[in-house]
Amino acid sequence: MNKKLAEIDGMNKTIGSLQEKIKKLVHENTEIDSEVRNAQENLRLSANQNQKLVQELNDYKNKIAANDQESNLLRQKMSKLISENKNLDD
Repeated sequence: MNKKLAEIDGMNKTIGSLQEKIKKLVHENTEIDSEVRNAQENLRLSANQNQKLVQELNDYKNKIAANDQESNLLRQKMSKLISENKNLDD
């Protein structure tokens, strides 16, 4: 009977040890889950920020293209006026 009680006591200690390990692993998993969620949120924010930057760059490209077009039109008008001025002098 003492042998059986010793076996039961040993099993109880093993169960207690396993329960502590399980608690520790559950705690670690909870921390990792939190870290993963934070990383996902940071990635989402980063993706949004990148999208905004790309949009800004596209806006600047469009402004530059519009300015180039306006600049070319003004050059053409200036050339035409210079040509007309020369014709008046002649």
